[in-house]
Amino acid sequence: MNVVTIDEKCLERIRKLGLPMVKDNNPYVVLSVRGDGVRASEKWNAKIYRDSRGRLKLVTVDLKTLMDMLEGQAPVKKARTIWVDDAGWGFPLGGVMIGATDGVRVETAVVPVECFQGERFKRKEYLKQAATATLGLLERLGARPEDTLVEICTGYVNVGSKEALRKAGYDVRVAEIAGLLQEELEKRFAEYVRKLGYPGYVDPKTTHDSKGTFEGIVKWIEESPEGRMRLAKTGWRRFKR
Repeated sequence: MNVVTIDEKCLERIRKLGLPMVKDNNPYVVLSVRGDGVRASEKWNAKIYRDSRGRLKLVTVDLKTLMDMLEGQAPVKKARTIWVDDAGWGFPLGGVMIGATDGVRVETAVVPVECFQGERFKRKEYLKQAATATLGLLERLGARPEDTLVEICTGYVNVGSKEALRKAGYDVRVAEIAGLLQEELEKRFAEYVRKLGYPGYVDPKTTHDSKGTFEGIVKWIEESPEGRMRLAKTGWRRFKR
């Protein structure tokens, strides 16, 4: 997520892009838009707030996408596309799994749970590890910056990956990831959790009882804390309580 201060002229330039409007009941929101599916993925969005001092704050999932639209740069067509997604961010046990696919093969790597514990969590070391893992997955898929578009989900763990990919020369767009990669990634992450010893994996995106899931995991850890606490994302505020 990018947050920047803008002026009234910039606000008007964003309005003139004619992007689809999103209804927002927050009285501080001056403008809320999403991608039109052509210049930007429908998953892309931006909001502009006016704070108590009258300043305009722009919040967007990807600032570069907005800047490209404002500068009139059309998306560059590439010969192939690779999609990147993550699994496990919302699950209290284990690390986070990063996946990439070219539509045929699926490659995965794990950001280790230690990155979500103690000082390493405070330093947000998981962002660097996720970026390194993502670059490695693209290499395994034989991707090249000159002919590959990377579509990546909006998950926070991928913030550093976006920048690392662009630094490496890739054209990167924020997108909604579904189909083969999402299905295979969840299946592999579930198997990863089972290998940790926990039998009750539930995909956080498909459950309406995240509190019950978390409490069930805490109860499982308390049965053998010496061996199981090391498997948890203890940097989370809920674990600190």
